[in-house]
Amino acid sequence: MTPAAAQSTANEFRPELGFYVQQGQLVRIEFVDFLTNDLTTGDRQGNFAFYIQAALKPVFRRELRDEPDVYRNKYLTVLAGYRYRTGLTNNDSTSEHRGILEVTSRYLLPWQLVITDRNRGEFRLIKGQPFSTRYRNRLRLERDIEYHWLHCTPYIYDEIFYDQRYDQWTPNRYGLGVQFPAGPHLVVEPYYYRQNGSHSNPPHRNVFAFTWSLYF
Repeated sequence: MTPAAAQSTANEFRPELGFYVQQGQLVRIEFVDFLTNDLTTGDRQGNFAFYIQAALKPVFRRELRDEPDVYRNKYLTVLAGYRYRTGLTNNDSTSEHRGILEVTSRYLLPWQLVITDRNRGEFRLIKGQPFSTRYRNRLRLERDIEYHWLHCTPYIYDEIFYDQRYDQWTPNRYGLGVQFPAGPHLVVEPYYYRQNGSHSNPPHRNVFAFTWSLYF
């Protein structure tokens, strides 16, 4: 078997579960947990996050249905939170504490398209490394679709990272997915992304993911 360090590409599966609890019209609390499973090495990592999000202004966009995620209809949102990452297998000693601050804006385009611009700052304490920061910018294009019984929102996105540790724009991530409302409080979301990074080990990742989001 090829050692993990010698791999050039990792194939991973990522199940994710999120709980979103609305606090009035403008604030909500979020709990998001997910596992990353390397399909080649069998290594697993757990990620556990807590966020507070606030919406600042509504946006004019076409409504197709009652959306459980009302924040998709806001022009500008601000999020702050904390995420902990840790290895769950004996040969994975990964550990990271991460503070997160992000601002997301949404713009309505022709043909009922919506573009989302997410700007995220991360403040990282990685085991065995000094404190570092990272900036991430993600542009996402989406469109609501309604055809008979089918209601969904397909999307594509591209995200770039600036990592203070290397003083470089690395890695780059691009992906696609679709969101399906499955009742008044549940959205299911299969998606895929590819990540390429000159300082990542391994440098390339194919991630297949499935998310369950519950809204209260």
